[in-house]
Amino acid sequence: MLVSEILHTLPAPLEWMVLFNLSPIRHLANEDTIKAMYHLPMEIDLTAYSHVVLASSGRFLASADQSRLVEAVSGKGWSRESIRHSLFDRFAKQLALFPVDEADCLGLGEQLDIYPPVLLHIKIQEGIGHAQAIFEREPTKEHYELLQAVGVKFLGGEAKEGYYLAQFQNRLPVHIHAGILSHFSRTAHCNLFFLQHGNIDPPLENGLLKAAEGRITWARNLSIKTLTKLALKTSDRSLAMICQSPPPNPSFPYGDLVPLGFLLNALNTATNFSETLDNSIAQSTIDARQVLSQFLLNQRQDHLWAFHSNRLVTATDSALILQGFNDPNAVEALERFADGLGGYYPQLWSIDEQPKKMVLDQSCRHWCQSDYATTCMVKALRQEAKLETKTPADYLTVGMANRSGLYFANPYLVDWVLARAICHDQSESAALLRQQLLSEVLASLNADYSFGKYDVALSTALGILIMAALGFRGRTMRAAQIRLLEFIDTQGRWPITIPFYSSLRLDPEIPTKDLLELSMINAFVPKTSIHQQRQVRNIQNQYHGISLYWDVHRCISTSLAFLALSEPCSPTQQDLPDKLQDVHPRYLCDRHCEYIAKFALPPYLATQALVNV
Repeated sequence: MLVSEILHTLPAPLEWMVLFNLSPIRHLANEDTIKAMYHLPMEIDLTAYSHVVLASSGRFLASADQSRLVEAVSGKGWSRESIRHSLFDRFAKQLALFPVDEADCLGLGEQLDIYPPVLLHIKIQEGIGHAQAIFEREPTKEHYELLQAVGVKFLGGEAKEGYYLAQFQNRLPVHIHAGILSHFSRTAHCNLFFLQHGNIDPPLENGLLKAAEGRITWARNLSIKTLTKLALKTSDRSLAMICQSPPPNPSFPYGDLVPLGFLLNALNTATNFSETLDNSIAQSTIDARQVLSQFLLNQRQDHLWAFHSNRLVTATDSALILQGFNDPNAVEALERFADGLGGYYPQLWSIDEQPKKMVLDQSCRHWCQSDYATTCMVKALRQEAKLETKTPADYLTVGMANRSGLYFANPYLVDWVLARAICHDQSESAALLRQQLLSEVLASLNADYSFGKYDVALSTALGILIMAALGFRGRTMRAAQIRLLEFIDTQGRWPITIPFYSSLRLDPEIPTKDLLELSMINAFVPKTSIHQQRQVRNIQNQYHGISLYWDVHRCISTSLAFLALSEPCSPTQQDLPDKLQDVHPRYLCDRHCEYIAKFALPPYLATQALVNV
């Protein structure tokens, strides 16, 4: 049955009507879900019907092979011949603006004496609803950041003669899933949103907040199952990262311990949500945490850890793993890496071979100095362990402008450890530093409430955790959490990312021609990435080879996303400043090696202080 025929079969006095073509909907949901979506009797067989019609006077089904509507509950039929003045006649002016019979969803109506007539036209392609709506004027867009909770995005619009044409995108699998989680208790809100010409009033805002909370709880619980499975694998399977060396060198597994510190941190937090899980999953989470804890404890060397099993213990790697433990003795053991000035070396070194020290050569000379990110982590750990802090906030303030990590490939990872280092510091310097850091991070917020230009899921999770550490827990955090939901897959995992890097200076005796050729080679990139990267870079007149570490098992990305979704907030509190400062260029790099070459590595090449330890 054609859409125009349905409109000719509906009486003009109806307050509103919205119809749905069942053909594309059947590709997105099974019959029982479709019936629940439209609140149809479960005993109805939908096979013979082409459209569902929801109206202010009831629910109807359009026959696929004849021009009549059937009332879903009573079974009474309507035909076009019984209608003197139809809905089509009443809204003929608005309907003339669209190819009506091409619509997979069409809504029209009018709240008399409140809003003028409104019309909605949607075409569904590959699960995406492309919507156009005729409004009286441009909507205020207040609370539009919450629309992502139900898969809807405002694409803009334009003023026409006598009306405003608004465009929206609806990711229907998300929209339907949000409905399933609420048992389709708020389906009327969709109609109200358009009948109110795209304006979100308090009841609609509250409904969107509830939808967001429902989806966040669902994603959090799904990721707990994934994290539990990952942790249980550690007893018989390596979860090592993949080191992507500069070409033409091959990639290889390396880094099987550090990701587990993130995983253990997440499992510690997961136990706080046991009441939302069934008993078997809650117990599995506890068991997995025990298995993972014991595995890491078995890998310790003198209280501390290496990046990879049975390798050199470092302060950086130990601090990353200690985020999963409450162990003051281990934190105190990190003092062997203190530089005596408030900072901490990433590892110990010597010119000749000595136990527990890295052998120094010119390729890694820049590793032999205090590391800002490592220092932040140690300060945070000492505060959490109730130990005397050896790093004053003034020390961190001095390095704030050029902050980076010798091994951190993402600026938000540096900002997160800094936020953790200063969140409990009561000094005036720390308070000013918190304000500065928050201002810089908020300035980098993307228009869709994500963070970063690469590894956006990881950057967004870290952005949320930074806001949490700095006490910024209002609507902005909730909008970022909603955005983060878009990256989860059906198994409760977040995308493969590159959180870490390492670099070695290439031999200056290599001919310049050969170095230039190497610097032009793009490395092989897994299918999960959209960017190729030049891993040989000329930085401050030195050629460096950059190795990237892929979190292929998604331990780090999924753990951080889970932690970000676990942070509580006050979503009714509007907290984003009206005016933000300019975005620092460190956040505008569109790939890891660009950030490393421009911001992460240069501070360490500028000093290269060599200290005998």
